Amino acid sequence: MSKRRKKKKRGCVVPVIITLVFVLLVALFVFTDLFSQIRLSIEHQIYPLKYEKEILSAAEDNNIEPELLCAVIYAESKFNENATSSVGARGLMQIMPETFAWLTANSEKSYTADDLYDPLVNIEYGAKYLGDLYAHFGDIYTACAAYNAGSGTVEQWLSDEEYSDDGVTLSYIPYGETSGYVENIKNYTLKYNELYFENNQY
Repeated sequence: MSKRRKKKKRGCVVPVIITLVFVLLVALFVFTDLFSQIRLSIEHQIYPLKYEKEILSAAEDNNIEPELLCAVIYAESKFNENATSSVGARGLMQIMPETFAWLTANSEKSYTADDLYDPLVNIEYGAKYLGDLYAHFGDIYTACAAYNAGSGTVEQWLSDEEYSDDGVTLSYIPYGETSGYVENIKNYTLKYNELYFENNQY
C-alpha cells in the first residue's frame, strides 16, 4: 500500500510543474511587454516630437524626409524653441539672423530676428534653407554638413580629392564638430524613424 501511495504522489508532480512553467511564461510575457512599453515611453521623452503637422508639411514642401528634419531640430536645439547659441543662432533649427534675413528677403511678410523664436516660422525657413542646400549639393548629408559648417566651406571640401571622391559626397570631414554633427544626424534620423515614422507613409 505504501508503495502505491508514493507512485500517486509522483504522478501529481507533473501537472504542478506544467502549471508553474505556464505561470512563469505568462509572467515573462507580461514583464517583457511592460518593459518594452516603459522603454518606449522613456525614448519618447528623450526624443520628443513637437509640431508634427508643421514638420510634415515643411518636409514635403522641401523634399526632405520628416524624420531627418526632426533629427536636425533635435541636434540643433533638442526641440527647444527658445534656444539661443553663443554665436546668436536662434530657435528650433538654430538659424542665424543674417541667414534668416537672406531667406526672407523676397517674402511678402515683414520679419524680425525675434520671429525665429516662433516655432512655425523657424521650421518653415529652417526646412527651406536645408532644402535649398539639398537641391544645391545633391546629397542630404552633404547638405547637413553645409547647414553646420557653411556652403562655402563644404564646396571647398568637395573640390578636394582628400575629402571627396566624387565631388558630391564627403568621404572625410576635416572639422571634428561637423563630422560629429553629421554622424549624429544619421543616428537621430534612424531613431526618429523608428519611434514615429516607420509604420507611416508620407
